[in-house]
Amino acid sequence: MRYKPVLVIAAICLFALTVLSLKSKVVVYTYVDGNNNVYTITPENINYEPVSKAESSSGEYDGGEPKTAKISTEQFAKIEGIISAILADKSSHEKNREMGFGTIGIGKKAVYINRNSSLKTQLENELKLCLQ
Repeated sequence: MRYKPVLVIAAICLFALTVLSLKSKVVVYTYVDGNNNVYTITPENINYEPVSKAESSSGEYDGGEPKTAKISTEQFAKIEGIISAILADKSSHEKNREMGFGTIGIGKKAVYINRNSSLKTQLENELKLCLQ
């Protein structure tokens, strides 16, 4: 069976574009803690955007100063592992966000996490550790 050169070239180009597309997808997670502080997590860094007193629901809470920290491959893998565990633990998910709940954002998908989730606490502790 002989293949037409045009089809072979087209197949090679399609394969190359698929590989490039997969490699260019950057993983970005967003985590909003129970106080509405926002963490943006990529394989290279964590960006922390705190709530100010003026933005907080109590008018008293202040999340501190904004910060960006570089993270290692190992730190990112640990954070991603905790996020995966949270996503798998459906018992900690809630339909609506309430005060004190955490929120994980992946693309356009948001998962609300109950304030009593031990995995939520684990994620928050790891993020704070990485920002030190």
